[in-house]
Amino acid sequence: MASSEPPVEPTPDRPKNSHGLPVPPDLRSGPVVVGVDEATTCGRALRAAVFMSLALERPLLLVHVRRRTMPVIEGYVPVPEETVVGERIQDEVEDELVAALQASPDLVGADWELVTTVGDAAAELTRIAQDRDAALVVVGKRHTGFAELVHRIASGSVSRAMVAANKWPVLVVP
Repeated sequence: MASSEPPVEPTPDRPKNSHGLPVPPDLRSGPVVVGVDEATTCGRALRAAVFMSLALERPLLLVHVRRRTMPVIEGYVPVPEETVVGERIQDEVEDELVAALQASPDLVGADWELVTTVGDAAAELTRIAQDRDAALVVVGKRHTGFAELVHRIASGSVSRAMVAANKWPVLVVP
């Protein structure tokens, strides 16, 4: 009995990675970019980014965005000692993050680099992803319930901002 459906046309050969998996033809040349803050809270997003980095055979770029040491308040000039103490605390947090990442079994086998910047997380991730021609951006979504509402009101949603940038694929990991 003959089928009424037309035969399936073969797809043109797409580039494949070393495992034989097809790689998207429009994949950008840069790394897989993932935002990291504390090693204990970025686990799922980090593991997803490592997986994608290995599958796409792209390096992994970990981005740690520091908050400004002193909030910018109109008419307030921070005392130099306040700035130094705030920066020292940020340095300690970053040192702990680096140590935790170096000891993390999640990063075994991945070619990774950590970049630190200061500012708004969404804006900095967008800037770095664009500068590095990111193949993919991975972000986590960790707030739920009332905490999520307060976080969005206070600083906006990093995952929503990354998806809205619409220049590269974004993987949002809950």
